[in-house]
Amino acid sequence: MLFKVQYIGKKRYIKLNGASYSTFLSQAKERFGIQDDKRMYLVDETGTEVDEDVFTDVLEEKSDIVWTLIDASSVEESSVQSSCTDTLSLSSFSSDSELSVLSPKRRRIDETTMMSPRRDQNDDTSLQAKELVEKLLQTKPGGEKILKEYRQTREVKDPLRRKLVNMVVSAMIEQYGTAPPMDVRTRYALGIVTLFPCLKDPYSEKGYEHFFDSKSNEGYIAWKLKNMQRELHGGRRRSSTSRDPSSNRGPQFGRPVTAEHQLEGDLCREAISLLRHSTDESQIFLKMEQTFKHRQELIQDSEKCETILGVFPRFLDTKGLVSPLWI
Repeated sequence: MLFKVQYIGKKRYIKLNGASYSTFLSQAKERFGIQDDKRMYLVDETGTEVDEDVFTDVLEEKSDIVWTLIDASSVEESSVQSSCTDTLSLSSFSSDSELSVLSPKRRRIDETTMMSPRRDQNDDTSLQAKELVEKLLQTKPGGEKILKEYRQTREVKDPLRRKLVNMVVSAMIEQYGTAPPMDVRTRYALGIVTLFPCLKDPYSEKGYEHFFDSKSNEGYIAWKLKNMQRELHGGRRRSSTSRDPSSNRGPQFGRPVTAEHQLEGDLCREAISLLRHSTDESQIFLKMEQTFKHRQELIQDSEKCETILGVFPRFLDTKGLVSPLWI
């Protein structure tokens, strides 16, 4: 019976009458000129070691197998040398196609390792933006309603979406004035779609451009800001044309205050935010007029009357406001 055996790159046939493990090893050593006392073992074509107990079974199943002789002493010298030896041994059987398969895998691993810091940085930015919007909704009136609605339905309908945009824009104006920085607008837009994934646009590059696109300065946030800026400009123009140039501003400047001129709800809060940042005197007088009713409510509330100067700090630096007409 003929057997194919290889050792250190050389292949030879061995002819045996029997098929015992010990006889096979002995004849193989003799065929390759290996000393009898040298410890050797066999592996099959898959690189799996085959010992004496299963040798006959493997032989019956794979009669045409190519056996490989391995020097046991060289393998046991050190774990590092063993790893290198196995790699070199396997590489001798590997084809060029196998190596070409391994290379892209290594490239993909390297690319993943190089990209992971940037991915982590993006994740941190999204998380910070999400926390910014979530904190805003938790602290502003009406914000909890939006969060509760989303938890129950997993969606944000148009009325709540408009209210969400109004709250975000009011918060930006309160902190930065009517022209908040572009990165602040982008951060709020990112935070909205991160907190509410149902509002994300799957067809846009980043998913939040419909709330704010820094390239075109468009989106819900940009449009709301522009509307408020138009209102500010229109209010200044109406104020300048309605006044008598020869009259004085302040207590001597008579101006009827009716219910239709008074702002309430979000509009009132936006006007108060504008007052904190505006330096335009005509706009200050206009917004003070439109919030007269709200100030009266604060003054008449014993618990809130002490906060009047904190809510309307223009009393401290604008001449003519400390008057019964404005208080």
